[in-house]
Amino acid sequence: MAKSMREITEQEYLRDFSFEPPAPSVPSKGENALKTALDVRKFEIELYWKRATYFWTFLTLTLGAYFTVLLTKVDDKQVWLQHEALLILSCLGVAFSVCWSCVNRGSKFWQENWEKHVDLLEDAKQGPLYKTVMSPGSVSLIKFWEPYPFSVSKLNQILSFFIIALFGILLRATLVRYYSSMWPCDHFVQEMLVSTAGAVLILLIAGRTKEKIDDRVRDGVRAWRRTTKIELQEALAPVVSPMPTTGQQPK
Repeated sequence: MAKSMREITEQEYLRDFSFEPPAPSVPSKGENALKTALDVRKFEIELYWKRATYFWTFLTLTLGAYFTVLLTKVDDKQVWLQHEALLILSCLGVAFSVCWSCVNRGSKFWQENWEKHVDLLEDAKQGPLYKTVMSPGSVSLIKFWEPYPFSVSKLNQILSFFIIALFGILLRATLVRYYSSMWPCDHFVQEMLVSTAGAVLILLIAGRTKEKIDDRVRDGVRAWRRTTKIELQEALAPVVSPMPTTGQQPK
């Protein structure tokens, strides 16, 4: 199965989602598309916060476990186990906080994807309701008792960067404080650092969707359409021995 992406124009988009009903009392493609876009956008927002709750729970437990191990008194013979536990927890925190940041960006991308569909489709059905923003006459950042147009998803994304930095600092402190180097000679520590770096690279490089989308545009948006084709592998023809051309019967 082969997939490819091609860019489409606004005219092609509006033509494919026309609001002309195919028959009386039958919803048009545009009406169905607008309803679907609104429903999927709502579903994406619900998933966004469910994913955020999942990562918040894991990262909070990881951070709590780190300081629990740090404050636990152990014998001198087992202190190396405490150091390795701190290293493992800090590496887990780095990997999961990077993953949380990537999930936040991916969720925001697909949420905005459906919001752009609503922007393009709503005018013909209900007018520019979704695109019209009602705000007070003036807003001020320093007036804490008044509303302000913060982006909740952006705040969550910025916070995820802080969590990445926090676990990065804990990892560095663990290495310098207990191993006296950012790259100790201990093979276990080296394997943990390499595994963590590899996990982060895989998340950033291989974690993106397979479709290559270039959305660099100053004004407006660019639309891409995925095409999927089923490719059949040609069956090998069975090898048949040729029949004798003479009148003799084959033995």
